[in-house]
This record gives sequence, C-alpha cells and structure tokens, in this order.
Amino acid sequence: MMEKYIDNEQESVNKTFKGEKKKLSQMTFGQKLEYIFEYYKVHMIIALIVLIVLGWCIHHAMTYVQYKFYGMVINSDQYSTEVEAQMHDILGMEKHDGFSITADLYTDDTANMGGYGNKLDIYVMAGQMDFAFADEEGVEHMVQLGAIRDIKDTAPADILKLWQDQGRLYNMEVTDDDGVTGSYDVAVDISDSPIHEYFGLDENTKYLMVADLSGSEEYLERFYELLYKLEIGE
Repeated sequence: MMEKYIDNEQESVNKTFKGEKKKLSQMTFGQKLEYIFEYYKVHMIIALIVLIVLGWCIHHAMTYVQYKFYGMVINSDQYSTEVEAQMHDILGMEKHDGFSITADLYTDDTANMGGYGNKLDIYVMAGQMDFAFADEEGVEHMVQLGAIRDIKDTAPADILKLWQDQGRLYNMEVTDDDGVTGSYDVAVDISDSPIHEYFGLDENTKYLMVADLSGSEEYLERFYELLYKLEIGE
C-alpha cells in the first residue's frame, strides 16, 4: 500500500494556528490584546507600512498633476486666482494635466534674486512660460532673453486680424545671434481690453506675450480661442 503523504510544513502551520486559537480562548480581552501586540507587533507594523504605501500609491495615481501649460505675470503680483483655478476646465485639459500662473516675478535683479539667480530667468530657462502679461520693461527683458515668439507665428488668423486692424501689435527691432536685425511683433497691447479685465491685471500690465516654451500646441490653440471669445464679447 502506498504510504500517505503528509505535508509537514502545512501540518505545523495547522497545529500552530490551533494552538494559538486555544491559547487565546483562555485569555481575557485585555490579555488577548497584550499577547497579540507582544508577539505580532512586527507583523502588524509591516502590514501597516504596506497599507500606507499602497494607499499613497493609489492616491498619487488618482491625484497627481503634470503641468503642461504655464502663464506669467511680470513686474506685478496682481492677477485673478479665480480664473487660474478655472483654466484647467476652460482649456479642456486632461485630468492629470495642470495649468499655473506664476506672478511676482521681476526684471529688476535686486527684487527678484533667488539662490540660483534671477527667478524670472530661471523659470524661463526651465520652460515654464507659454504666455506672459507684462509692462513694457518686461517685454523688452523677455525679448533680450530670446524667449518670445512673433505673435504672427502663433496667433490664429481671426484674432491676429482683429489685433492688426486695431493697431495693437507691439513691434520691436530685434537682432539675432547672427547679427541679423529684423522687425517682429513681440506682444499685443491688451490695456483697456476684455482680456485685461478678465485676468484681473493691474493698470501697468499692458502687454501679452507668447513664448510657447512647453510646446503644448493644443492648449495654446485653446488659449487663443479663449482670448478671441473675450475680444468679441462672447
């Protein structure tokens, strides 16, 4: 007759479990808690750590934000935070894509120095600028950095024609790295416009520039759609 196989490891587990169950049944509630904590606290701590890590991973997967579109306010700290909060939905952004406006950035180094230099320049070098509101000094500073694109190269035909017809494009002579000088529409005058009012800018912040440093063409297109609707009163 074939000898019956016995799983000694499983048998040991069963006996241990039965023994623990019997031992616990003879204890008071307080004794049970003390016993469990004394002999299983390492297991409990490990289980708790696993649950915390798992919970964090789930929370992160549900709530993380990757910023894809950036605005700036240069030489001012005034803008509408309410509009900023709504821009994600206005631009029809994906769930985990983010939008931010950074203000309180200045062209004056003495007012804007961080640990690694001028904070405004650092944001630009990091590619965190797709559009910016600024005064004339801010426009000139951004042009000198080479961060600004010609409005004619980015604006859709409808809003570009509107700005051209109203004479609102801000033109500058710019010399490139090869020493070639050209005339470029580096900004648009938004003073006394619905755009200025909508974004809650102060009276010195008169210009809008476009840089498109993040390369989020889809969101830039939707941003222009918003601007056009504001301009025509929709």
